[in-house]
Amino acid sequence: MDNRRVVVKFGGSDLSSGERVRKAAEMILKAGFREVVVVVSAMGETTNNLIGVISQIGEISDQDYADILSMGERTSARIFCAALKALGADAVYIEPSHEEWPIITDLNFKDAKPDTEETRKRVEKYLEPLLLSGKIVVVCGFLGKNKHGNITTLGRGGSDTTALLLANCLRADEVILVKETEGVLSADPKIVPDARILETVDIYEMFALAHGGAKVIKAESLKYKLPNQKLKVVSFSSGDLRSHGTEILGVFNSNSFEIREEKGLAAVSLICPIGADTMSQIFAAFSGSKICGVSTGKGTITIFVSTDMLKDLISRLHSLEICKAISCLTKVGLVEISHPIFVDSPGWVAKIANALSSKGINIIEIATSKATINIFIDEVKIEEAVKVVRDALET
Repeated sequence: MDNRRVVVKFGGSDLSSGERVRKAAEMILKAGFREVVVVVSAMGETTNNLIGVISQIGEISDQDYADILSMGERTSARIFCAALKALGADAVYIEPSHEEWPIITDLNFKDAKPDTEETRKRVEKYLEPLLLSGKIVVVCGFLGKNKHGNITTLGRGGSDTTALLLANCLRADEVILVKETEGVLSADPKIVPDARILETVDIYEMFALAHGGAKVIKAESLKYKLPNQKLKVVSFSSGDLRSHGTEILGVFNSNSFEIREEKGLAAVSLICPIGADTMSQIFAAFSGSKICGVSTGKGTITIFVSTDMLKDLISRLHSLEICKAISCLTKVGLVEISHPIFVDSPGWVAKIANALSSKGINIIEIATSKATINIFIDEVKIEEAVKVVRDALET
């Protein structure tokens, strides 16, 4: 018997038939976890089919939309629990109509945000005792319930949020996301047939891939991962929850903004055509140098670089026939701010820029990518800028 506490999530395609549901249930029992919560999505194309039916009806309320869509997961939980019991397991399911339902959200019906603290209280009161009594607990993914007792949904991919949130509240040792792929791949296999399986992925890398279109995991769910909590993606076809798959390493510090500073950069600006062939030649010239940021304008590109061979770099760039002219600004500093909230909450760039402006700190350039905002300024202002930014973000 494995003494760890584990949360396992199965996607809709994993549960698209009775045969596959039985296989998934067998995977749970074969793994032999002492305490396990199973999060299930709606079976197969159930959610898409329900959305199709709703679209043919006409305008309905968001509350009715959430209530109808919930039937997919609510049915799936019942079926999966029945499969476990048919195999001799002591299993129960929890759905939003039950008093034990743990996930409480705001009032948004279609893309609800969980109330983590209220959810934690309910997990400790209702769900944890079931685990300690030896039961396998099956929970509907994707769903929540607001303070009025109405069903809400967590948005597409919301079952990942369910799994990571429950694992957070339960302080689970491991979260296993079961997918159709062998793990996280280096590219979409429908586009790149020879895409590689990645053994490990940093949480920030996974966040960027997810927001860039990779459908392996819902990006927002990653913020619930705890330090020292293992998170991995494994293949359903393997039939083994202990298979290696891909492990997602690291953790977001969701309680504070990560701020890093760097000095001694140069901003190299080139007047040149913006195209793939041009860019390949330019970046080749930067080989051996550390690039900290890139921005483009109308017929211009600025690359922020850290190098001990700046004169040689400028000479190499100038020798390229594609460059009409080059300029270089030295003694540039970088303030790098990271937090997952930047992706789905507007106004952060403006808040940072306004705070710096109020103190007379001029911004040379702002570059953003997913959960990171890079601010380039005069390096003599770095210490002051870091303080200003921190104060602005924490108010």
